[in-house]
Amino acid sequence: MKNLPLILLAIFLTGAGCTDDKRGWLTMRWVEKPVYTEDMQDVPEEKRLHFDKVGGYTDGDEGFAEVKESLREGDVIAFRMTGKEARKDLSRGRLGAAGYEILDYGHLAILTHVEGNETLKLLTTQPFNGPNTKEDVDSMSGRSFDVYRLNRWDKVDLDRFHEFVEKAEDKAGNWIGYDFTGMFGVWNSNLRPDEAKAIGHDYICSTLVAAALYYAGADMMVSSRAGWLDLVSPRQVVTSHGRLQDVKTATPKK
Repeated sequence: MKNLPLILLAIFLTGAGCTDDKRGWLTMRWVEKPVYTEDMQDVPEEKRLHFDKVGGYTDGDEGFAEVKESLREGDVIAFRMTGKEARKDLSRGRLGAAGYEILDYGHLAILTHVEGNETLKLLTTQPFNGPNTKEDVDSMSGRSFDVYRLNRWDKVDLDRFHEFVEKAEDKAGNWIGYDFTGMFGVWNSNLRPDEAKAIGHDYICSTLVAAALYYAGADMMVSSRAGWLDLVSPRQVVTSHGRLQDVKTATPKK
């Protein structure tokens, strides 16, 4: 699969057609499908997980203040653009818009409280930056997005979730903090870290969210091939089904 990046580039350059909602390409829907496994049949109902779409906002509309007021920690933000908007950004040299042209959602983040900040922060990652919480919810006002909420967020381990946020940022102190191999589905950074030292130093936005949830006890099972040759898209994360699992006690802060 050494030629996978070239194949993806060829698809992009030839133009493969948009979906009916004018977001993403039909030829890329093979990476957009949620992962289901036979193991889910044995998961008790009280441990089954899924995301509910609970809101959204379109850039230029009124009502951002109301949407912002409804947000809470753990909400997953799936950013979107129409194909026309993505192509316009690309023409201006904003290469980050390429994902919006190809996929249903082009970027993903999860909201978190950060000590010392009153406003919710976005845990996400970007090329040459890595996992970070530099943006807060006010930065979302000029973008279009949908809001997804885990059905049993109250059951996850918040201490573990906050520990992941802290450790992921600590490990992203250099330009390698973005998973360029994961961007092309060649190999993903650790999607299922069980302890702090197993947290990867590089992720793409979708695998960062999946890994954070797993570390906190929410296994969304977004990867069907343990990370190998598996491009995990933002839509795949928010449409996947998972299960609650037991986790170790969060590492005490020194």
